[in-house]
Amino acid sequence: MKRLAIFGGLVVLFTMVISGVALAATPQDIYDDFAADGRLDGTYTEAEFQAYLNDATVHGYGDPGIIAGLDKKVIEILGGRETFPFTGFEVAFASLAMLALVGVGVGLRTRAGRAR
Repeated sequence: MKRLAIFGGLVVLFTMVISGVALAATPQDIYDDFAADGRLDGTYTEAEFQAYLNDATVHGYGDPGIIAGLDKKVIEILGGRETFPFTGFEVAFASLAMLALVGVGVGLRTRAGRAR
């Protein structure tokens, strides 16, 4: 009986923990809400709006007219979209890796030439 009570308590706790995730709005829900009448009637969190903005499926397959209006509205609600500036780190890293590989290649070639 005690095991059954503990198991039941764990099931209830687990259900309560994941119910928030199950009730979260998907990017498709936000799109459908706006497509219905041109306005957002539901209440959505900032994380749900960010998920909508980052969702490639809705942006790839949705009506471009609806997407443009909804994107503008969501960005307006969020107070502007944060973007990361290009730092050039990737280019610098690739250049250093290229120089290292060329240097190792030249060194091996020189060493092989001396061994003959």
